[in-house]
Amino acid sequence: MRLFFISLLAAAMQFTASVYAAEYPSRTIKMIIPFAPGGGSDTLGRVLAEKMGNELGASVIVENKPGASSIIGTDAVAKAAPDGHTLLLTNSAITSNPTFFKLPFDTQSLSAITKVANAPQLLVANPAAPFKNLKELLAYAKANPGKVTIGTAGAGQISHLAAELLEKSSGTEMTMVHYKGSGGALADLLGGQINMSFGTAPGLMQFIRSGKVIPIAVSSGQRMSALPSVPSIAEVLPGYDINNWFGIFAPPQTPKPIIDRIYQAVNKALASPELSKKFGEEGFDIVATPPDKFEKSFKQEIGYWQKFAKDNNLKID
Repeated sequence: MRLFFISLLAAAMQFTASVYAAEYPSRTIKMIIPFAPGGGSDTLGRVLAEKMGNELGASVIVENKPGASSIIGTDAVAKAAPDGHTLLLTNSAITSNPTFFKLPFDTQSLSAITKVANAPQLLVANPAAPFKNLKELLAYAKANPGKVTIGTAGAGQISHLAAELLEKSSGTEMTMVHYKGSGGALADLLGGQINMSFGTAPGLMQFIRSGKVIPIAVSSGQRMSALPSVPSIAEVLPGYDINNWFGIFAPPQTPKPIIDRIYQAVNKALASPELSKKFGEEGFDIVATPPDKFEKSFKQEIGYWQKFAKDNNLKID
């Protein structure tokens, strides 16, 4: 009898979720981006929000909520109602944060919707820097310990981890300058306050094209199709490979029918030839990973960064 009532309750809950999903969305959807404007997440989110809204039949507004290595914005989503009207578009820093910070939420409890795109970190330099390519950079850094300044989007962010791995892989000592987002690092790079910075290709492409920054190398194991003449760091430092991805999450316990509805809308939006071409030119590699596969890979990556930190004796002050 008890088993019967449990089965009945489960069926009722599933029916309720399905009915609710059929009525979704019932109001404006808020997409929180936990970074300052100007970075890859912001570029991706603002274009995608419009296309998603068209598919869902509701407005999708973007709200930048930067701070604390994306923790503030992520926390807001983690504590929002699980009704699909508050979403998070973030990058792969969400998988490294549990290793380096004490979080006010359980990262793995977030509802994974889809990985939207991959985009490697791009190392760029101010034209006035005393090096023009990766070999010159490493030679200069070895000859001048601590003199090379490298900006990051914040301690614990992928740009920081990419910089740490570059330093350790090359046996050099560089001075890292952490900002509250990629926008601050870019501003100081353009102003000449720092020599170089890691950042996402989409946020840097226009400055590369205008000659305001010089591309030094990409962090992925292979070159980028959007910048075929720029070498990968692995070509000089074998084994170096750090990628960056962007994905969408919902609050914990968001019903599966709603997760599936959002995924379908994102998938259709990304299939647009216009959007695909635009993102490709900006350095994004569109992927649109289904929720179950995204959840699995996202949780596996949390373990990867735990091992990375241990192997490299890396801690965030």
